[in-house]
Amino acid sequence: MTTAHPSHQAILRAPLAVLLCALALLAGCASREADTPAPSTPPAQTPVPAPVDEQAQLRQQASRGDLDSQFQLGSAYFVGKPTKDLKQAEYWWKQAADKGHAMAAVSLAYLYTGRDDPAFANQQGMLKYLNQSAAAGNPMAQHILGNLYLRGTQGVARDPNQAKTLFGSACAKQYAASCEALKALP
Repeated sequence: MTTAHPSHQAILRAPLAVLLCALALLAGCASREADTPAPSTPPAQTPVPAPVDEQAQLRQQASRGDLDSQFQLGSAYFVGKPTKDLKQAEYWWKQAADKGHAMAAVSLAYLYTGRDDPAFANQQGMLKYLNQSAAAGNPMAQHILGNLYLRGTQGVARDPNQAKTLFGSACAKQYAASCEALKALP
């Protein structure tokens, strides 16, 4: 996995916080703190690059196959930077997820719940990408999948033992919601 270029991090600071909160809601965890927002006014001496230029640069890197850029571009489209376009979010997340990007896979799984747009509801796709991300070690995906096993919902058979295993794996990676879920299990 490549590291995001510093100029791209500005594009994603807010979109990732929104995405993580949305995914935490999917997992049944509403107590997630967002990143501290950036100051609304940059210092006078600091030139502010135009978001369109950053978006174009991000798109160029994503088109070349950079997985992190594909994920970031999908996230930008998901939250509406510059415009909300769930088809584009799906396209870019799928590009990265199908090549093993765990966050793109869990993001695509969320999109396929249909919560943002019922036209994207795809239970089979949601489970495919959620399992893929969990198997890759993504603690958020492990937690969400653990909740599905615990409740026996969304096409997943109820299996408290599997839920406990998934919560344990996510907790070992310091995913606080999973640690709390483990404490609540009998």
